Amino acid sequence: MRIPLTRAGARVGRAASGVLLLGAAFLALPTSSATGDPEVDPQSASQSSVKAPTPELKALIADDPAEGLPGFDDLPPRLSISQTEGIVTNSQHAVARRAKMSITSQQIWGGLYFGELNDPLENPTAYSANCTAKIPHCVPDPFYQPSCATDDPATQWVTGYFRTPLYPLKPLEGGGAEVGILTEDKINLIAFGTIPATANLTISVPRVNGKVQPLMAHSWNRRRTRGCINVPTDIPGASTVVEGKVDIRLSDLEVDGVPVELGPNCQTNRPIDLYLWGDASTGRPYAPGSGGYLAAFDGLHPGSRGPLNDPYYFEDNGRTIPASTGIDIPPFANCGTSGDDLSPLVSAMASGPNNPVRALQGGLIAWNRIPLEDLSKCGGSPTRPVCPLPGPEVPPMPPLPDGEGQ
Repeated sequence: MRIPLTRAGARVGRAASGVLLLGAAFLALPTSSATGDPEVDPQSASQSSVKAPTPELKALIADDPAEGLPGFDDLPPRLSISQTEGIVTNSQHAVARRAKMSITSQQIWGGLYFGELNDPLENPTAYSANCTAKIPHCVPDPFYQPSCATDDPATQWVTGYFRTPLYPLKPLEGGGAEVGILTEDKINLIAFGTIPATANLTISVPRVNGKVQPLMAHSWNRRRTRGCINVPTDIPGASTVVEGKVDIRLSDLEVDGVPVELGPNCQTNRPIDLYLWGDASTGRPYAPGSGGYLAAFDGLHPGSRGPLNDPYYFEDNGRTIPASTGIDIPPFANCGTSGDDLSPLVSAMASGPNNPVRALQGGLIAWNRIPLEDLSKCGGSPTRPVCPLPGPEVPPMPPLPDGEGQ
């Protein structure tokens, strides 16, 4: 079936893309030095292990001008879980298959905690992404293995592994942020197949015991010369996936200009599972340090060959990561007031499987903290400033399932 795609405007795109993916791609880790950012390339197999800040260093940076601002208490204490911290912005291009719309957006904000402490395995106090003879932080490659591999680890392909928590941020006027909010905006929908409709959209990551649950970026960097044969060049040098869960809520629905009361709890009947993979098909392969493309569509990545199997994965040990596909939007529930169940109407407008997404992430502006007092401030140096705005250019449209729209 051919889908005649309509291109949504920038404002509509900023919100409506949330229905599909929202903001899952905050990933960007430092490759070049910025203010307070150590000289370290997380993609390099020969990089040195980066130690956690000493008590003396923590004392020097103890004063935080963002303390007391909205959102400060929802973020982890400074340098408590990572080697450095900062902000990123992201743009994205999604396809709403039910509405037959091509939707673009820019300027999605995130607080990134790069270099999650991972060494030693028990009670980590330092960070390393290395996989070398001297620093053997290696795990068996969970995605690709040669046919000659056996139970002998020496025959297997290995990778360095590290992960990075990502906290969605909605900047507030006057400073501070609403932590956990991906977007709050008005979107365009189609009711009953042809009737135009609008609604207010809120997308957020869930809270557990009152704490915001971040998205998590997982990265595996391959060693080309390990195993029973070398890793061929047609296998990418790294795999990265940003995963997590988000909740979607709709309110203030208007169908053909007529208000329709949805109530305060009209939302998807379960959280949405997000998986966005590094996308090399655009010609700009994703690297955590410099950013690049992430995407969710059929055939982009095979997923894990089985459950993750190494203590280095911590609580993720034993998880299976699915192959890439578009984002599934579950049905909505609890929509309507005064006994009117409007959930089927809302589901018909917004829900559906396999909505493809492509995102482009800019580089990290590293401050060793999240500058809530002014998220738009620039870092780097006077001669080489790094700024979060304007956000990255809108990426190309992702491919549709089974060649739809071609």
